Amino acid sequence: MWSSIESAFGQLFLVSGGVLMLFGRSLAEIRLARRDVQRLMRQMVNIGVNTLPLAAAIGLFTGMIFALNMGLPLRDYGAENNIGGILGVALVRELAPVFTAFILAARVGAAMTAELGTMAVSDEIDSLRVLGIQPTRYLAMPRIVASLVMNPLLTVYASATGLVGGALLSSAYLGVGYSTFWTHVWRVVDLKEINTGLIKALTFGALYSTICIYYGLTTRGGAEGVGRSTTRAVVVSLTSILVADFLLTRALFG
Repeated sequence: MWSSIESAFGQLFLVSGGVLMLFGRSLAEIRLARRDVQRLMRQMVNIGVNTLPLAAAIGLFTGMIFALNMGLPLRDYGAENNIGGILGVALVRELAPVFTAFILAARVGAAMTAELGTMAVSDEIDSLRVLGIQPTRYLAMPRIVASLVMNPLLTVYASATGLVGGALLSSAYLGVGYSTFWTHVWRVVDLKEINTGLIKALTFGALYSTICIYYGLTTRGGAEGVGRSTTRAVVVSLTSILVADFLLTRALFG
């Protein structure tokens, strides 16, 4: 039993150290980003633009579901007019950052791991090193920078669509007028809530992208290894997002 625990902790520290080193090296390579503008823009389109429809759908229905679940009990106490403020805080501070990061980790992160893992098992990454090209600058840095830029933007987009969905449902089912809904939103959602959501979105973007890239670059074992790395990358990314969400909430509001 102790050997299993020791092995688990050893693997945890090994992966954590590798992820931190990869993120640090990628940040150091940002100064060369202007040489990789084409690859950077391609990653931004893949991460951001191609995820817009999914982020809109998730945000819209999240806002509607939350408004319905919270609005009906509030109506029993005659407080349904407060649904706008409650939904605004929940979306901006928690729901939009976490759900957007989950979407990107599952859609984009898994693709990153599979793509880089396939390159690793087919010796393409070693070929880049032979040619004098650093995989960190060529493969990791554009993806991490694109995630750092696009994840907060998608989070804002998901928050906006969630509030629209909540406003539509509140008007249709709870009898809360649009002006009343948005007045409570602007009254409760202040700069601190917005900054909290953006800090979380930036942190989550760094987490899922670096973790998925790390597992991709360290893939071994052929096609089976690619599948194994992809599964591990998504699981570790989702777990890390939840742990980071708790720690950030505790630090910012504790």
